[in-house]
Amino acid sequence: MKITKTLIDKYLSGKASAEEIAAVENALANNEFYWEDFMPETEWQAYEMDSDFKNQKEIKARIFKQIGQKNKDRFSWLKYAAIIFFIGIGAWLGLNQIDSPKYNTAYRSAKKVQPTLQEQPSNLYYINSGNTIQQIAVPDGSTIDLYPNSEVKFSSDFTTISAREIQLKGKAKFTVAKDKTKPFRVHTADLTTTALGTVFSVEEGGSAITKIKLYEGRIEVKSNQRPENKQTLNLQFQPNEEISIDRKLQQIIAETRVNTSQSSKRGSYLKTSGQLIFKNLPLQDVLHIISHNYGLKLSFEPKDIQDKYYSGTYKNTALAYVNMLADIQALHKITIHVQTE
Repeated sequence: MKITKTLIDKYLSGKASAEEIAAVENALANNEFYWEDFMPETEWQAYEMDSDFKNQKEIKARIFKQIGQKNKDRFSWLKYAAIIFFIGIGAWLGLNQIDSPKYNTAYRSAKKVQPTLQEQPSNLYYINSGNTIQQIAVPDGSTIDLYPNSEVKFSSDFTTISAREIQLKGKAKFTVAKDKTKPFRVHTADLTTTALGTVFSVEEGGSAITKIKLYEGRIEVKSNQRPENKQTLNLQFQPNEEISIDRKLQQIIAETRVNTSQSSKRGSYLKTSGQLIFKNLPLQDVLHIISHNYGLKLSFEPKDIQDKYYSGTYKNTALAYVNMLADIQALHKITIHVQTE
C-alpha cells in the first residue's frame, strides 16, 4: 500500500483501518519515510489531540526538535513517540475485551481514570503479533519475554502500589527483580502465580491448558476461585519443576517434580484420555493430585508419607482413586481416611 498524506492524515486522526495502520507502521519500522515529509512543522504546531496525557506538550516539543534534525538516527525515537502520542493515549483496551484486529507489536498507555487523592499510574499494554519473542522491560527492573500471539498488561509505575500485578494472555517467560516488599503476581484466566526473585514461564494455551514452569527461585500457584467439589489449588515449586492444569475442569493433568532422594531424581504425573501415570512422584504430591482432581478430603499422619515415592498406572475412570489409595496404603503400610467433600 502506498503511503500518502491522505493515509497519514487518517492514521493520525484514528480513522485508518487495521490494514492501513499496519501499512503505516510497517513503513515506520523500515524507515521508509519521515513524518515531516507529510506534515510540515507548521501543521504539527496546529495539530490538536483530544487527550489528557500529562506529557503531551513535552512530547510534542521533542518531536518538533527531532523534525529539525537531519540524521536518520532520530527516527527510532520519533517513531515510538509518535505511536505513543497519536495512537496510544487513552486507547486502553481491556485485556479480555479486545475486539479490534491486532497488528504490529506496539504498546499503549492507558487513559487515566478519574483523579483520586493520589494520582494512580497508568497501565502499559503490549501485544506481540509478530513471529519472534519480544523482550519487554518492566518498571521494577524485571523483564518479560513475550511469545508470539500473546499479550501482557501492567502498571507503568510500581512505586506507589503494593504489588506488581501482571495480566497475561498467551505465553511469556518472566525474569523477576527481587523485591520482598512487592510480590510479583502473574494472573491468567483462572490462576495466579506469585514469585519473589525468580525466573519462570506461564503459557495459557488455547486448549484450556495452562502450563507453568520454574527455572530459578521459587513460585506459588493458586487458583483464583474454588470450583464446586474441588479444593483450591495452592502449590509451591522448586527449579525445573512444572505443572499443567486444565482450567475448565480445574484438574492437574501433568506435573514434574525434582525429588531430593538420590534414587529418584525426577518424579512425574500424566493424565491422558485413557490412563493416569505416576512415576517416582513424592507421595505427598500423589495424594494432593488425588485429593484435588477427585474432590476428596484425605487425612493421614504426615510422618507416614515423608520421604516416600510412588509409581503406578491406572485406567482413567471416575473411581480410579479407589484403586490408587488401596495400592498406596498396602505398599507403604499407612492408613488414609477418605471423605468426599
